Amino acid sequence: MISNLKEQPLEHKEGVICHQWNNAKRIWNNIENGKSNSIGIERFLKLILIISQFFFPGIYVRAFFGRKGKLHKHLGVELQVVLKLIIAIIILIFGFYNSTTTILGFKIINFWSMWMILETLFYTGNLVFSEEVFSKPHSNKRNLILIIIDYITLNYDFAILYLANKAIQQSVDGKLEIITKAYDAIYFSFISSLTIGYGDIVPTHEGRGLATFQSFSMLIFGVLFLNFYLSRANNK
Repeated sequence: MISNLKEQPLEHKEGVICHQWNNAKRIWNNIENGKSNSIGIERFLKLILIISQFFFPGIYVRAFFGRKGKLHKHLGVELQVVLKLIIAIIILIFGFYNSTTTILGFKIINFWSMWMILETLFYTGNLVFSEEVFSKPHSNKRNLILIIIDYITLNYDFAILYLANKAIQQSVDGKLEIITKAYDAIYFSFISSLTIGYGDIVPTHEGRGLATFQSFSMLIFGVLFLNFYLSRANNK
């Protein structure tokens, strides 16, 4: 059985999307939980993070599954997280990162990977900076599992970007050659996310910006998650 819990209605009767929009209006009016408690940069950042969710699929997944209740909404979120990981694996296994299909001059594969990366970062930021507008998690351990899956997916998405843009290279017989194998790109992505860097694989001149973006993104992701998880654990 997926769960032995009984289905319960959502805490907010207006639905997920309307609730999110009302959250944005409360932050704009600086009225959260009946009081004004954020100013300046914090208030501006909260507003950006809340509004950003309308540009990513997560809120619509929660809205679709949430029509049946809280349990289905939680399962819908888990389904989305797992599907993101599966899609990234499929792209790497079957070499879809070599696709040159573009929209407005921008590679679709680049758009997809960046979209997924930004969704994870913005959603995690929401959990920290707008914690008061989110419902309490079903389980802190469940959140930990989901965040680990997100971490793996983030690294896979960056590996896709490295391969799609020929952004990493290694020395072979004294000559630098562009890496085209998914395994090597995954290895470099995980090592870079941990800021280790053995020097056997290095970014190209054009790929340095992408490597810097990954390091910065993973640092933000780690800090945000630790902040969120520890605060929830302490509250519990």
